[in-house]
Amino acid sequence: MSTAADPAPRRYALRARLVASPAPGRGFVGDGAVIVNGARVEACGPWRELRAQAPRDVRDLGDAPLLPATVNAHTHLELSHLGLPPFRARGFLEWVRWLIAQPLNDASDQDLDRACAALAASGTAAAADIATRRPLDTHRALVRAGLAHVVQFERFGCQEEPPLPPVPAPHLALAGHALGSTCPEFLQRAHAWDKARGRAFSLHLAEHEGETDLLAGGDGPYARFMRERVLPEGFEAPRTSPTARARDLGVLDASTLAVHCVHLSGEDIALLRASGATACLCPRSNAVIGVGRAPARALLDAGVPCCLGTDSLASSPDLDLYAELRALLEFTPLSAPEALALLAGNAARVLGFADLGTLAPGALAAFSRMPSDILEALGD
Repeated sequence: MSTAADPAPRRYALRARLVASPAPGRGFVGDGAVIVNGARVEACGPWRELRAQAPRDVRDLGDAPLLPATVNAHTHLELSHLGLPPFRARGFLEWVRWLIAQPLNDASDQDLDRACAALAASGTAAAADIATRRPLDTHRALVRAGLAHVVQFERFGCQEEPPLPPVPAPHLALAGHALGSTCPEFLQRAHAWDKARGRAFSLHLAEHEGETDLLAGGDGPYARFMRERVLPEGFEAPRTSPTARARDLGVLDASTLAVHCVHLSGEDIALLRASGATACLCPRSNAVIGVGRAPARALLDAGVPCCLGTDSLASSPDLDLYAELRALLEFTPLSAPEALALLAGNAARVLGFADLGTLAPGALAAFSRMPSDILEALGD
C-alpha cells in the first residue's frame, strides 16, 4: 500500500499506531509520528515526544504501520508484456526455453508505464532494473512514474560487448547475467566500471542447480544447453561453486548485489558474509520457475545483509514487494527489524539511494504501509 508524500511543500504530521523506527536495526515505535516539512522528513519518533513541535495539520493513519517506501532491488521491466508461463515449477531450463520463444522485443511504452505505475501503487519509491533490450525506454518510463532508479545494463554471453546505452549517467550501472552465462572478462570489466562510479554490481548468483552443475564440470541438461548456445568452444569449468567463482574472479565484494542465492552451502554463506555482498531474495520467482528456496534464515543468521526483488512479470505475478515479503514469511521466520531492512533499508544502502529506505530526519518523505497480516506474522 502506498502513502505518497503531500505534493504541496508544507509542513504536516503523520501519526500511526506503529511507525518504523529511524534507528537502524530497530523495529517499530509505538504510537509514532513523522513530521514532514516540504519533501523531507523533519522528525520521527513517539507522538508524545513530537506532539509539542507538531504542526496543526496532523493526519491519523490508524492501525496500519507506517514505513519508508519500499525499494525493489531486482526487476526486469522490459519483460512486463509477457505474463507468467503456462506451467509452474518445471525448473530453470524449461522456463528459459519458454522465455526465449516469446516476443522479447515487443514491450510497448504502455507496458512499461503500467509496470512502473504498479510499482508506485504498491508503495515502492525506487527500483533497480535489469535491461538488455530497452534500457533507455525503461529509464524514461521510470522517470514518468516518478521513481528513483538505476538501470543495470546487463552483460550476457561471450560475444562482443555492446556499447553503453544513452541512459543518463546517474541512472546507469552495468550488471552481469550469471557466472555460467557471461564470460569472466565481461564480468570483471562490468564490476570494475560500477565500482569506479560508486554503483552496485548486480549478478544472478546460485539461482538454480543447472548453474552449479555447469561450474562444477557436470554434463547435465543445462550445461549441454549452454555449451551449445552460449559458451565458447574450449570452455573449461572452474570446478567451484558459483559463490566461490565470483570470489575468485574478484566480483564479490561490498558493492555486489547477489541475486537469488538459492543454492548455497555453508561455505558459500560464509564467503558472502566475508565479502560484504548483499543478497537479493526473490522467493515468488523461485517458486514459479521451480529452482528451490533460498536459505534466507541461514543468510540472516550469518549476518549477510538481505533485500528483496520481485524479478520480472514473466516469473512473478506482480511487482509488490510486500507480497514478496509475505511469500518469504511462509518459510522464513522474521523479526520486525529484519523485515524493515529487507523491504527498504538494505537495498537503498547498496544501490545508493541515500535519502530513501529510512524515516530518519532529512530522508525523502516517501512512505508505505505494511499490511496487517504481515505485521501479525512477524516475530519480536
